[in-house]
Amino acid sequence: MNERHRQELRVRVTHHGHCSVLEIGGHLDFITGPALVDHVEAVWELSPGPRLVMEVSGLTFYDSTALAVLANTHHRVLATATGRLVFVGLPPGLRHLLLRTGLLPHFALRDSVDEAVTGLLPTA
Repeated sequence: MNERHRQELRVRVTHHGHCSVLEIGGHLDFITGPALVDHVEAVWELSPGPRLVMEVSGLTFYDSTALAVLANTHHRVLATATGRLVFVGLPPGLRHLLLRTGLLPHFALRDSVDEAVTGLLPTA
């Protein structure tokens, strides 16, 4: 295994009542991408059509697999009546990739997890 892939993907999932926060760090690439998909699947099993916050400021490496995982998760959430997805802490390089691929305008972005969670509160 080469040195680059010794760095693993780190995912911490916390639940804030109505939504789940996935704090993602490390490498998100073709080797580690399936692990993130597994975490999303686990959250999905708890609540089909979930409200998700993906905090990605801890990503240190990402490739086209990262774009695919984020885009597929976004698409899946949009296909539900109640699901929502918000991204927090996009690293500049990932923001640039999303912009260049035309994906950035489709993502909801917030400055902090607290802001994202509050924005996902059900309206009365």
